[in-house]
This record gives sequence, structure tokens and C-alpha cells, in this order.
Amino acid sequence: MNKYIGLDNLKKYSNKKIRVTTKNQSVFTGVYSIYTPAGDNEPEIESISLETPERYYDIDTPDIIKIEILD
Repeated sequence: MNKYIGLDNLKKYSNKKIRVTTKNQSVFTGVYSIYTPAGDNEPEIESISLETPERYYDIDTPDIIKIEILD
């Protein structure tokens, strides 16, 4: 299991198309666009945003169990 570990680990995904799998086995595919630190988020949990043509997905990082680069 490739568990998410901190912001530094996310830099390699910047502006890349990725697939994110969460603890409840939901799968999200899109371009990694934004990291939100815990202090700027409500509730105070850090998160990432994925951009798709239809919408943005905001995913709490503690829920992430796997991130794959697709391109």
C-alpha cells in the first residue's frame, strides 16, 4: 500500500493526471491542482483537489491510500 505521506510527497504530482484511491475504495481521476493545509481547511484536515472537465474533487489526505500517475 502506497500511503500518502506529507506535502513533499505530493510535489511530484503537480499538474499531472492522477488516479486517487481512498480508504472506502472510491476512485477519483483528474489533474492534481491544489494542496490545502490543515490550518486553511474546515475541518482542520489537509486535502488535495483534483480537477476534471466536470468538477473539482476535494479529497482529505488521511483518506488517501494510493496515488497513481496516469501521464
